[in-house]
Amino acid sequence: MPLAIAIGVIVALLVFMLWAIAHEKGPSAPDVAIGYERAWDELDFGLLWDMSGPELRDGLRRDQFIAAKRAAYANEPRGRVAEHVDIDTFVEGNQSALVVTRVTAEGATVRNDVLLERRANGWTVVGYSLRPGNGTDAEPARRDDGPA
Repeated sequence: MPLAIAIGVIVALLVFMLWAIAHEKGPSAPDVAIGYERAWDELDFGLLWDMSGPELRDGLRRDQFIAAKRAAYANEPRGRVAEHVDIDTFVEGNQSALVVTRVTAEGATVRNDVLLERRANGWTVVGYSLRPGNGTDAEPARRDDGPA
């Protein structure tokens, strides 16, 4: 009898766990955009590739992408430059979202448009660019207009 109760409890816990996993929404579009900005700030090219759709991968496999980016940024200082990464605004639809990020570093602020699409594994970055009309704010030294 105690064995049957223990098995029943285990089965109930497994069913609850599977239900919880199936209903987990994952990170929001703004969370993914902040993660993408942080990955650029830290020059974490593996994470950039993972968060990017094929549109931003330059047609390269993961190992090729990482090697190409490391070569391109070989002379850049490592470590964080951004003091703050914030969300200015975002618009989210059913399958796509536009997140405007604000990156502050060394007293300068730059705004970026991060375009995301909802795909099988959650939000994926499919577009990344410097936001037009940044005004007099200077662009931080290690920023560029995306992974290309």
